[in-house]
Amino acid sequence: MQIDIKKLDKSEIEITGEIQDGDFESFRQEALKNISKDIKIDGFRPGNIPEKILIDKVGEGTVLEEMANLSLRKFYQKIIDENNLKVIGRPEIVITKIARNNPLGFKIKTAVMPEIILPDYKKIAKETREIPEEIKVEEKEIDNTLEYLRKSRATKNEKGEMVLPELDDNFVKTFNKPEEGKNIFENISDLRKVIHENLINEKKIKTKEKKRIKILDKITESLKIEIPNILIESEKNKLLNEAKFNIEQMGLEWNKYLDHLKKTEEEILKEMESGAIRRVKYGLILDEIGIKEKINVSQQELEAENDKLAKFYKKSGHNLDREKIKSYVYGILSNEKIFKLLESC
Repeated sequence: MQIDIKKLDKSEIEITGEIQDGDFESFRQEALKNISKDIKIDGFRPGNIPEKILIDKVGEGTVLEEMANLSLRKFYQKIIDENNLKVIGRPEIVITKIARNNPLGFKIKTAVMPEIILPDYKKIAKETREIPEEIKVEEKEIDNTLEYLRKSRATKNEKGEMVLPELDDNFVKTFNKPEEGKNIFENISDLRKVIHENLINEKKIKTKEKKRIKILDKITESLKIEIPNILIESEKNKLLNEAKFNIEQMGLEWNKYLDHLKKTEEEILKEMESGAIRRVKYGLILDEIGIKEKINVSQQELEAENDKLAKFYKKSGHNLDREKIKSYVYGILSNEKIFKLLESC
């Protein structure tokens, strides 16, 4: 088999070549069998129709097309393996020449993972260090949280009016969970203390995330990369699904939400493009650093994190498909190790 691989824009390649006539012909019997399974002819069982009768029924062109599908399926994978191509997405295949007892000509266009040449990411991480800020929580923030909690416990009176509970010790005790052995609130002071701790932790997480994004942005600035459209479109759809989930969690319908915004789903997707490109770049950078630094996640670490997620989802009344989220969990744990490495520079 002779092939030629040509690089195109945006991390796409074009593969042109021919499958020799003997190799192409070797798929004829399998093609005939596959076609005959879906054809009904009186006097013959599906899958056992003589070649001449089958061709009279479907035509030689149908057989050649199935032979092409079978041969390209095998040889496309061979091309990928032998040339160490990191292809993504479904290829576009065009048959350029097809005839009995002749080579099969083809042209394949597909996207490949872009080549990433990382800058000195450890140096960038070191230079991005900031003087730690003292994290504070104002009393007003605690008051706002308490007011939100009161509204969450509001009831309706006989007139149908919403009535907020009094902010007293009895209200505080409604947040205790004796069935779980959690009776930590006795008075307002106890609740304010826990709210203060939670707000501090939230701010710490946000500060850490902000710093991590800043490091990735600095690395991105020094990175020249062409991103395949297929990765951008995939990330846009992920962002869209996340948005739909968040809207539904708020008790709203997605279509009504779009009506309120006076926008179509296509317009929303277009607005998400810049964010999708940024997220794809972040993912590619982290993957490449993980490879260079030989970052690994053990099976034990993976199972432990899966157990945590399973317990969380169970409390929410959902079952977790552990197999489906394995790669997702692996990515989270791997990225956390990479960020810790960068933060230690």
